Amino acid sequence: MKKGFYYIISIFVVLLLWSCSTKKNTKASRFYHSFTSRYNIYYNGKTSFDEALKSMETGYKESYSEMIHMYPISAQPKDKKETGGPFDRAIEKGNKAIKLHSIKAKPAKKPGWRNDPKQRALQEQEEYNPFLKKCWLLIGQGQFYNADFLQASATFSYIARHYSHDEEVVAEARLWQARCYSEMDWFYESEDILGKLNTNGIPRKNLNQYAAVYADYLVKSKQYEEAIPYFKTAIKSEKSKLQRTRMKYLLGQIYAAQEQDGLAYKMFNEVAKASPPYELEFAARIRQTEVFSGANYQKVVKMLQRMAKSDKNKDYLDQVYYALGNVYLNREDTANAIKNYELGIEKSTQNGLEKAICQIKLGDIYFTMRDYVKAQPCFSGALSGIQKEYKDFKRVSKLSAVLDELVVHVEAVHLQDSLQTLAKMPETERLAVIDKIIEQVKKEEEEAKALAEKEAYLADQAAKGTGINRPGTETGGIVLPTASGGTSFYFYNPSTVSQGKAQFQRKWGRRTLEDNWRRRKKEMSTFNEDALEEGELAETAAGAVGPDGQPLPTDSLEAGLPEVAADDPKSREYYLQQLPFTQEDVDASNIIIEDGLYNMAMIYKDKLEDLPLSIEAFEELERRFPDNSHRLESYYQVYLMALRTGNTSLAAEYKTKMINAFPNEDYTIAISDPNYEYNIRMMDSVQDSIYQQTYNSYLASDTVTVRRNFRDVSVKYPLATLMPKFMFLDALTYVQAGDAEGFKTALKALVEKYPTADVTELAGEMLKGILRGRTLMQGSVTGMTWNLRFGLGEDGSLSAADSARTFTAEPNTPYRMILMYPTGSVDKNQLLFAVAAYNFANFMVKEFDLAFEEAGPMSMLNISGFTGIEEILQYYKMIYGKDGYAQALDKNVAILPISEDNYETLMRGKTLEEYINFFEENFGDKAPELATRWKNRMLVEEAEAETELPGEDQPGEAVQPEDESPAKEVKSVRRKEAEEEKKEEAEKPVEQVAPKDTVIPEISVPDTVANVPAIEAPVDTVSVQPAVSDTVAVVSPQDTVPAVQAPEERKELTLKEIEAIRKREAAAEEARKEADRKAFEAQQKAEKELQEQKAKERADLLKKQEEEEKALLKAKADREKQLEQDRKNKLKQAEADRKAKLKAREELRKQKEREYKERLKQKEKERKQKEKKYKETLKAKEKARREAQKAKEAAARKR
Repeated sequence: MKKGFYYIISIFVVLLLWSCSTKKNTKASRFYHSFTSRYNIYYNGKTSFDEALKSMETGYKESYSEMIHMYPISAQPKDKKETGGPFDRAIEKGNKAIKLHSIKAKPAKKPGWRNDPKQRALQEQEEYNPFLKKCWLLIGQGQFYNADFLQASATFSYIARHYSHDEEVVAEARLWQARCYSEMDWFYESEDILGKLNTNGIPRKNLNQYAAVYADYLVKSKQYEEAIPYFKTAIKSEKSKLQRTRMKYLLGQIYAAQEQDGLAYKMFNEVAKASPPYELEFAARIRQTEVFSGANYQKVVKMLQRMAKSDKNKDYLDQVYYALGNVYLNREDTANAIKNYELGIEKSTQNGLEKAICQIKLGDIYFTMRDYVKAQPCFSGALSGIQKEYKDFKRVSKLSAVLDELVVHVEAVHLQDSLQTLAKMPETERLAVIDKIIEQVKKEEEEAKALAEKEAYLADQAAKGTGINRPGTETGGIVLPTASGGTSFYFYNPSTVSQGKAQFQRKWGRRTLEDNWRRRKKEMSTFNEDALEEGELAETAAGAVGPDGQPLPTDSLEAGLPEVAADDPKSREYYLQQLPFTQEDVDASNIIIEDGLYNMAMIYKDKLEDLPLSIEAFEELERRFPDNSHRLESYYQVYLMALRTGNTSLAAEYKTKMINAFPNEDYTIAISDPNYEYNIRMMDSVQDSIYQQTYNSYLASDTVTVRRNFRDVSVKYPLATLMPKFMFLDALTYVQAGDAEGFKTALKALVEKYPTADVTELAGEMLKGILRGRTLMQGSVTGMTWNLRFGLGEDGSLSAADSARTFTAEPNTPYRMILMYPTGSVDKNQLLFAVAAYNFANFMVKEFDLAFEEAGPMSMLNISGFTGIEEILQYYKMIYGKDGYAQALDKNVAILPISEDNYETLMRGKTLEEYINFFEENFGDKAPELATRWKNRMLVEEAEAETELPGEDQPGEAVQPEDESPAKEVKSVRRKEAEEEKKEEAEKPVEQVAPKDTVIPEISVPDTVANVPAIEAPVDTVSVQPAVSDTVAVVSPQDTVPAVQAPEERKELTLKEIEAIRKREAAAEEARKEADRKAFEAQQKAEKELQEQKAKERADLLKKQEEEEKALLKAKADREKQLEQDRKNKLKQAEADRKAKLKAREELRKQKEREYKERLKQKEKERKQKEKKYKETLKAKEKARREAQKAKEAAARKR
């Protein structure tokens, strides 16, 4: 029985749980999953969210000296690189709740549901768990407070679509999305969302949130006046007391920015009386003094002085004295203002933004007074206390850099003047001055030591405390960004760099950025520099310590002084060794003064634009050093400043000085032109067009125009900024003319006259090549491509390791395809487009990496991603195929497959010609056409070079010798060679010697061949028949000898008759041989003519095919060109459409803005009318009430 009961209970529980499955959509399942989500997963996530938010708000350190953010989240850095943060747990819980309790199943449809709007809306929902909207909002808010604004905006956008049936959820999601856009400074998108919400109507529940979000947007977009009414609404609805006080403080700052001092004073007073944290209360009191509009400013001064004496404000004295300084500055009491700003800097304990603001204010005063030396430490010190986001960061950074540069030269001049003055004093006076300096040094060291001990004690006490506000000591919560910039690279943080610069200056003083900056005498640096780096002197200097036991800086100003006293600032020797006693030392000191005065003047002129002070510095330089090395430049600069300020007399004076002292210099030639002022004004606009014309003439090999333009510009615009490029083009014309000496001379002049120009580096490399003996190729500056050796040092040599490198024939290693061309000869974009388009169309799976590189005068497009030689050669054959791009490339492009290792070797001292020979030797059998193309191209370029160079005398027509014997000997030799060839042909198979279709023509023998002397005998003359085919002429016996007589009739021949017969037979044999020879020569001639005819026909056919291929390539190129033009036109049209859309969008935005403002004005007008009507109604009611009261009282009196 008991078992059955448990069995029934189990079944009931299973059925109950099954009925609550997310696959079921009933009232029970919806209630169950909503209840479980709210009080289980969501509760844990919301608790974690609230704790993280509280930690962020309490841990955020506000700077109240500037306009604060409405919400602390706005202080998060905008360039966050990784997602996530302290709200990840809340996001995780929200996702878990959605995953476990989301109900997507549709509920059961009731009869006639289509006619019921509520039932129809229920069926159209996407989510049926009524509580999951809270989970979705929790996820979005967690992403928002993690500063993942883009992710958060996407989440809120999804919520608005997902819950489109719930107006309140949609409005809340859209408002959070607008906040995301505002935090990312996407103001147009934020305004668009807020405007649509206002147009479509905002649910009553979301009105207060709308006011807060809109106020935040308006403040971020600096629309302060429009933000005020929304701020008032948001402040009233804010539940958090601290946040409400912050918003009041911000509203007070907005009033102050709008110069509504009375309202600002009132608002700051409300903040101070709201019992906020003391820092906020103090800031409100300080701001009150700034907006105090009363005539009695002494009241404000006394209040601030009382605040300065209070122990509670010892950490805020910089703000107190800053406020005091502002009060005096507003009264134009500059002396007291400076005094209080200096006190604020001195009394500052935090070295933060407040101190930096004091320094900036003080620096601005000194800068206005043209006291740049005093302004420099102010701006330099302020730079270490402000971040890049600070409004004046760029201005302060620029001023700091300029003044740092100026003060180096000012202090150098001052120091050298002081040293020279001290050196000229009598010894007793000199030693007295030095002793006074030593006493001051000792006093400063004692003060520094006492201060260090005090700081160490305070640091020790702080370390024993709670560790609050010390980065890295928190045990929980979030870690806010610190001034050091977190874990970013040291030199990426300007504040840290500024602090390091200040420490360097405290130790070494201000030094010019140059080699051997630690030495006063730079020429001494080469004496034992290596010894200092490698020898015992460096070790000794590195381990040296002073009398106080502290390590001395390894300055090595005078490495030859081994005594410790020479490096001790508390000894006389330390100062005496720096004094210029000898004439050599005085001359070195004067050079420093000359350079310092000149650099000061140039900085005054170019970077500070203080022309009077610059002229004064130049005049001081000329007064003290009449023959200084900067005299020409100084005269010219003063002349320009005089023209600029309209001081014609000063301009004429310095023009005369230049003409008298430097008549042949470019500056003098330029200003001597009567049209100089017009030329100098037109120079910038004219030189570009002239240079473009000159460059086009150079490309067209028009050397006359290039040189003429260079000569004209040199005379008319000698100070043109493009003059180095004109000189370079002029030098290149000597290459086109083949004048190596002229090219070398022009390059030397360019390098010497413009050592820092952008083309000087290239000119220097060319000059090195000429000096190393490399020859020019007339008509082209890229003719040395194939034998160009990569990776040479500046002296044209190779290291031993690079010289020993060799190419390796490894087939199974990564390869790359190089498309190399002379820099500037090919359009990089077109080349990249052709290769990328082909690869994309033909390799859907395989991906190749495309990258441009430069190697000396050559550029290349690298196609990487090949696994071996077989794959890259297959790719090579494809690109030279019918649909490949190789045939359409510019002729300057050379295509080379090469392994990664061999590419490294090529760039380390090898030439393309060496690699081509290596490739042909090792892989020529796999790709013979590749090596052939390379060789043919090299031969063509060499042939073109030879035709352009002055050639040797060509041989004329051959002169026939008078003696025919040499010709006969030649003929006999040729005939013998022909007979040997014929014999070799006869030994070959018949099919190779005489094909069936071979026709042997009939050959006629000239008469001169058979010119045989007649034989005196009673016989017929021997006749030689023409040889037909290959048959040899036969002599008939009947024609040569008489008929044989019978034995009885035969007579015995005499000796004379026998000799005559022998001669006849020999003559016949000789005639037969001559006929054979003539027949053979005729046959050879016919065969040669036949071969020549076939070769001509073959050449004509090849030429025809080549012309057809060229026509096809041209048609293809034209088609691709047309396609490219069409693509460009489409891009232009798309760009025009985009701009039109943007313009229309902007116009729509402006129209909406105008409409919105009109609506606000109309609403305000209606509100005032209603208020007026309401007041009139109240007055009427009051009047009626009074009249009724009077009537009542009158009636009462009558009774």
